[in-house]
Amino acid sequence: MPFNRRWRRPTFSEIKVTDSFWSTRQQTLVRVTLPTQFSQLESTGRLENFRRVIDGEHGKFSGFWFNDSDVYKWLEAVAYGLAIEDSPELRSKADIAIDLIARTQRPDGYLNTYIQYEKPDMAWKNLSMMHEMYCGGHLLEAAAAWHDALGDNRLLNVAVKFADHVMSIFGPDRRLGYCGHEEFEYGLIRLARATGDTKYREFARWQVDTRGSRPSPFEPELTDEVALSMHRGQVGQCLRDGAYNGEYLQDHAPVREHTSVVGHAVRAMYLYMAATDLADGEKDEAMESALRRCWDSLTKRRMYVTAGIGPSGDNEGFTNDFDLPNGTAYAETCAAIGLIFWGQLLLEQTGESDFADIVERSLYNGTLSGISISGDHYFYDNPLESRGQHERTPWFPCACCPPNIARLLGTIGQLAVGIGDDTIAIHLPIGMTVQTPLATIEVSGNYPWESEVTIAVTPRTLEPFGLAIRIPDWADELGLELEVADEPADYQDGYAVYHRVWSPGDVIKVDFGTEPKWIEANPAILDDLGRVALSYGPMIYCAESTDNGFLPQRAAVLTEQEVAIAYDASLLGGVTTITVPAIVDQDAFPDGLYADLGTITLQERDLKFIPYYAWNNRGKSSMQVWLRRA
Repeated sequence: MPFNRRWRRPTFSEIKVTDSFWSTRQQTLVRVTLPTQFSQLESTGRLENFRRVIDGEHGKFSGFWFNDSDVYKWLEAVAYGLAIEDSPELRSKADIAIDLIARTQRPDGYLNTYIQYEKPDMAWKNLSMMHEMYCGGHLLEAAAAWHDALGDNRLLNVAVKFADHVMSIFGPDRRLGYCGHEEFEYGLIRLARATGDTKYREFARWQVDTRGSRPSPFEPELTDEVALSMHRGQVGQCLRDGAYNGEYLQDHAPVREHTSVVGHAVRAMYLYMAATDLADGEKDEAMESALRRCWDSLTKRRMYVTAGIGPSGDNEGFTNDFDLPNGTAYAETCAAIGLIFWGQLLLEQTGESDFADIVERSLYNGTLSGISISGDHYFYDNPLESRGQHERTPWFPCACCPPNIARLLGTIGQLAVGIGDDTIAIHLPIGMTVQTPLATIEVSGNYPWESEVTIAVTPRTLEPFGLAIRIPDWADELGLELEVADEPADYQDGYAVYHRVWSPGDVIKVDFGTEPKWIEANPAILDDLGRVALSYGPMIYCAESTDNGFLPQRAAVLTEQEVAIAYDASLLGGVTTITVPAIVDQDAFPDGLYADLGTITLQERDLKFIPYYAWNNRGKSSMQVWLRRA
């Protein structure tokens, strides 16, 4: 199916998330996550950098040169949080940040506290490394969020001035330039929608279209001593065999010629988000084909079973096909979030449920693992195995992930539903109430712990319209049941579609037939040979030493035997656990490292699994997703 926007997202006034799984997390977002993140923005000097610029100070900047972006992402998340649940305390904190941002901006529209404080004469001297547009892109997204969710244009005025400043310097008839870390492009797209001014979208198109062309604006910077005096730490990432390559920052070729995902994972996701949005309705076959090639490259050859992406910490990104080590998996939280954002755009513009399958897997696994159940501790990387060395932390020196996952949690409702001219789509069957021009839809159930979902329809029109319910890729066809007045569904692109004249009180009952399933990996993934992973509905499970009293690495699971499923409301905020039979070695072993075969004594023991997202919420532990198969 070509790119031609099929679904729009519900506004905050159209949807309310009601289920216990996500509404609890959104409540925690407003009451715990965002207030504690503000405290971190203060204590780590991120907000103080704005105050120093306002006061006319110059000297040593506090923290990383791109720390402004954390403030902007936090503000975006606050806009969503306040739209969900008003909080005077949170509003007052946001007012402080917005006021500082507006007062810091130069009269010409430029805004970057690192440059203004430490290198006031060096603006736009090093596009590949200094992240000026990257920070600005998050400013634009925050501004659009405050406009869209709250009708507040204070940040929008700042964003317009910044974007206009950039466009006065760069453009088709001006200087060639875009950011080493993509993000500004998508920020421009959101700014265009918020203001109604298409010039910002067209400028984003120019940046996407010129990226990867030669000569590259980045290459001269790698030998420019003025540029290098600002930052030279990532120069090596841009080279191959001593020559400029550009893969690290997706500048290796024009986007329409991309054949696989390469380089820094977060940057790649942000670029493809912008390119996907810009391709909407353009009938640009070359761009659509490139984006599908890269999506397939990512999801079929370079993605973990948790939908974590980017296995390498060296480049925070991609390596080779099927290179997916578990213990050293980087799988940055921000990269998984970027995958959700990109996949959601592809879903909305094609109507194909395959994209929703990946979005859901990332949401419940590789992304949600990045934040603690308490809402105030985080993972930067998300390994699929740990020997006890990993531990969640309340913040990071490079703190891109905490405010990023905060802004994602604020938009769960927008991911769950698609609204079309004559159809409403349920992408994620979470508990919610949706008010659309066609009908009020109420979804209830205990998803994802239970497979039964009820969808009640109250029409607002006497005309027929469609209700499309996504059938997840993990659903058990033998247990799948859908029913509305004994009427069969029409299956289209992975959705069960009912198109009819609806009556008040019409109800669709769905049973997705959720059962535990063992998963095996492509043999090309050498780290998973002879191993299996356990899934339940959209969730990937793991074994943690905290529950078992022994290291899960010592266990081999008996996949042919029955498993025990139990919901424990007192465990980890309420989770379904799965207990499986396993073979475990006894502790006794002769003195020394090695002995004859048969020395080790094995016994059968129960091995308890919990959802992957919930691991390491009780302190350091050993954990494993891929278990040896007995």
